[in-house]
Amino acid sequence: MSPLILIVDDCDFTAIYLEGLIGDQYRIRHCADGESGVAAALAEPPSVVLMDVEMPGMDGYMACRLLKDNPVTRDVPVIFLSARVGPADRLAGYEAGGEDYIAKPFEPDELTRKIDVLLRNHRKNRELTQRVQWATDAAMTAMSNVGDSGIIMRLLAEMMASLDFRSVADCIMRSMEAFELDVSLQLRGDDETLSWSREGVCSPLEESVLGNMASCARIVDLGARSAFNYPRVSIIVRNMPRTNPEHYGRVKDNLAKVAEAVDVHLQSLGRVKSALRRGDKLLDLLQRNMDRLQEIESRYRTQRAASSQILNSLVEDIERSFVSLGLTEEQERDLQERVRNAIDEAQSLYDQEVEADGAMRSLTEEFNAVLAEESREREALRAASAAVPQAVAAADSGDSSIELF
Repeated sequence: MSPLILIVDDCDFTAIYLEGLIGDQYRIRHCADGESGVAAALAEPPSVVLMDVEMPGMDGYMACRLLKDNPVTRDVPVIFLSARVGPADRLAGYEAGGEDYIAKPFEPDELTRKIDVLLRNHRKNRELTQRVQWATDAAMTAMSNVGDSGIIMRLLAEMMASLDFRSVADCIMRSMEAFELDVSLQLRGDDETLSWSREGVCSPLEESVLGNMASCARIVDLGARSAFNYPRVSIIVRNMPRTNPEHYGRVKDNLAKVAEAVDVHLQSLGRVKSALRRGDKLLDLLQRNMDRLQEIESRYRTQRAASSQILNSLVEDIERSFVSLGLTEEQERDLQERVRNAIDEAQSLYDQEVEADGAMRSLTEEFNAVLAEESREREALRAASAAVPQAVAAADSGDSSIELF
């Protein structure tokens, strides 16, 4: 479609002449006064306005000002056509916002050249403005993406230290607040399920909806809401920005990434919990074995003391019985030799018990060292889990004016 030229002139002869001059190149519309000219331009913005100055009612200067003050017609070029050609008249046309000023009577070639120049310049300005807008939109999108990536990275850092469902849910809720999203979520494990929202524990109905999401597609649109599903997590966003397609698409991409990251973390968390349970069983078995070893060690000590007492009593009894038995010296020597051999054998067994006692004591000490080390590692893990969210909260409460994200 050819460009539209709006002629605003109370002289019908001038309008007919202009239409004959340029009507074969452009579409022409004529208005006989300033008020109707402004109304016509607002209804259908022209490519160029040829504006007379002296007209009944509103003059050309006022009509031009109204056009330049309205965002619909602000960029439409205006050429004044007037018999008033003094410097003050031209200055008034310039102050009103006109692009050019041609004196009547005018040269046809001059008018057509100036219209062509204005149309070319206007087209270039429009293209330049569009490119600037594209560049601005691209820059804003890039900045938004950088900010979104920062939120996701912070979420991943917090989740690394989250070893229970409630801590994971809190991490997700903080991230959703940074995205300015109102969500409810469900975390699912082998032996635990948590349904959570900004208000706390979800209602039974919402919990049921979240549970049913587990068998649905990755992304499900539910009217004004959208659900993001993985085997171990479902997130429902209550305030999806559907009126802003670019923002809406970015939110869907980000939430899909968040849901996938949470699902992977919950899978790892399940493995960690399973390993901890196995470790607890091994530690319990180790503790029970250590208790048994300590009990055996105590029995050995008691038996050793009892054996020593028995032998000492036996020696004393035999020596006292020598007087009343009436044994010959040879018999006494033989009996004494037998007693000494028995005592030596008992002492040998005692020495073996001492060696076994030392071995059991060493094994007990090793068990105690293993238990102490395992206890320290578990305490350090719990401390690290508690410290990371506190450090993140402290960083959030500081001055963020220089942070990239």
